Amino acid sequence: MKTNRRQMLQLALAGAGLGAAGVWAASREGRAALSFRRAGVAFDTGVALTVVGLAEREAEAALDAGFAEIRRLERVAGLSTPGSDIRRLNAEGRLERPDQALLDMLAVAEDVHSASGGAFDVTVQPLWIFYDSWARRGAWPSDDEAAPARALIGQSRVRFDAEAIAFERPGMGITLNSLTHGYAADRVAKILAERGVKQAFVDTGEMESLGRPANDRDWTAAVKHPRQPDAMLGTAPVTGCMATAGDYAYTWSEDYSRHHILDPRTGYSPASLACVTVIAPKAVVADALSTAVSVLGPDEGAKLLKHFDAEAYGVTKAGKVWATPGFPRQNLA
Repeated sequence: MKTNRRQMLQLALAGAGLGAAGVWAASREGRAALSFRRAGVAFDTGVALTVVGLAEREAEAALDAGFAEIRRLERVAGLSTPGSDIRRLNAEGRLERPDQALLDMLAVAEDVHSASGGAFDVTVQPLWIFYDSWARRGAWPSDDEAAPARALIGQSRVRFDAEAIAFERPGMGITLNSLTHGYAADRVAKILAERGVKQAFVDTGEMESLGRPANDRDWTAAVKHPRQPDAMLGTAPVTGCMATAGDYAYTWSEDYSRHHILDPRTGYSPASLACVTVIAPKAVVADALSTAVSVLGPDEGAKLLKHFDAEAYGVTKAGKVWATPGFPRQNLA
């Protein structure tokens, strides 16, 4: 089993000289506005918030508020966070008076599930756990052995409203890992904007920008090569919301044929795309679409993207670049 961090997009901040993760940093280029950055770990990945154009006290308060929301969402939707709401739901099969964040993400999941013909389904979690348990022992199950876990997949069997979230079948479970990073980016961007922040970059594992950095250039992200850990495919401007999915993020085989992205319709990992980067109006939608397109492949994926007014750039497992017409790939392979 081979594991790598989930991040495909690594922040390449245009202009400001920033310090190391976890500490404050500020720089001034001529009369440019001060830039403040705070970084840490959340949702099992690196996260970082950058704000530009505020005095230090206001910037510190804005970053405090942003990270407070990230920590809150970990307690709600973090699969690896002890005592989180989603862990209680998966353990008990029912969660009373769910947090609005869970309802919001499940609503997006339902939309993408329907539009993708079932290629996106949050109830793959029991199958993921089953496969991972085998891979950790250096083995892999037969189709018959995996059948009971596959039988638990079915997003239509998840009922949710303000009163409760409940599963119709014992043993079911959900993962919101293909929604939470993007949802967190949307929420943090909203909180920063409400505090008067007009220039910011939010990286919660998926990315969202407000305005432009102090040098009036676009925020940019370096797009990682899916097969060369230290290589990049180039850079892309982040003028809104951007998310990614890649087979390299968590793999169960050295050839990447078995990995954490699962086609809920078959129970297997999709065999077409090695990585997909999506730009969409909302980060939570971009997050979900990056997984759905990974499952569907280029042709059907392009139809789904059009439905959500989104664009994508990806690389197939054969190493061929694929992109929709509106993706800004001027500085990409």
